[in-house]
Amino acid sequence: MTQRDVLTTVAPPISVDEAGAMMRQYFGLSGTVRELSSERDRNFHITTPGKQRADGQSYVLKFTNPAEPQLVTAFQTGAMQHVALRDPVLPVPRVVPTVDGEAQTTVLIDGQPMILRLLTYLDGTPLHAAPASPGLMRALGTTLARLDLALSDYEHPGSERDLLWDITRTASVADKLRYLADGPRRRMVERFIARFADEIDPRLPSLRHQVIHNDLNPHNAVVDPVGCETVTGIIDFGDALKAPLVNDLATALAYHVTSGETPFGSIVEMTRAYNAVLPLTAAEVELLPDLVAARLALAIAITSWRAAEHPANADYIRRNSERAFAGLERLTSDEAAAAHRLIHLACQEV
Repeated sequence: MTQRDVLTTVAPPISVDEAGAMMRQYFGLSGTVRELSSERDRNFHITTPGKQRADGQSYVLKFTNPAEPQLVTAFQTGAMQHVALRDPVLPVPRVVPTVDGEAQTTVLIDGQPMILRLLTYLDGTPLHAAPASPGLMRALGTTLARLDLALSDYEHPGSERDLLWDITRTASVADKLRYLADGPRRRMVERFIARFADEIDPRLPSLRHQVIHNDLNPHNAVVDPVGCETVTGIIDFGDALKAPLVNDLATALAYHVTSGETPFGSIVEMTRAYNAVLPLTAAEVELLPDLVAARLALAIAITSWRAAEHPANADYIRRNSERAFAGLERLTSDEAAAAHRLIHLACQEV
């Protein structure tokens, strides 16, 4: 039987009434239910009318895509539990047990088994709605470094994943560029992916590897609405895996290449703050700008393909596309040398 893929398998629909009923049955909680957007799962925000549990009043009820292997889901759940032990004040979702004391359970939806979990909801302004500032970039860099430190000794067999959203797989998405309209943008991505395969990919096995979050995009972080310079949540461990450590920073930087008060200002601030907490090696610093570019090329290829496959969800899938094109253009043009120089300087200021 051919293994299904979470990026091509559509999760069965679940109504808010069904979600509420399962919340009551498996977690003993009731409240107002609304559906949340998700690339591949079915997620619901639950607001309870009173202090029904000691760990808060708002939750995310997650029905995991039926194509995701149970081992992988258990790995993600374990990662959040591990972080809570290693750095208890780090703002990541906490896993809320079922009425039977389990971290997750399996339910049948339209005859398909889906893993059901309940996580605490982290309040704040979504990162994509917060104004970019040096202080915010530093907060993101510091928080991500702390998260990577907390995950540094986490081991789980589910971490060895074959995930398309893995920078080390950038060369494998070249065939998906056919979904891009022919023109200068497509040729830019094609040239970079070819260079990645020849020059960057062979150097990745020698880098430090560990479990990483792998998806600190502007929709996966929330910040304090007062000042917008404190991270109040890093969410969605759905793309976590074991990979080069520096890929976690590269993924986060990819969404901020074109922002900042000075050229590359945002990525320099975030890199400096990350490096102050978790110092990068010389090899990681050297490869970092190209790994940022690789994440952008990966995003362009994957979202072009998925938007064509799922036109009804195309706007959500393509929400970061223009930023990705603009960032990749800067990192593959004459400006790239400046990015390398500034990142090197930032990592020397420890």
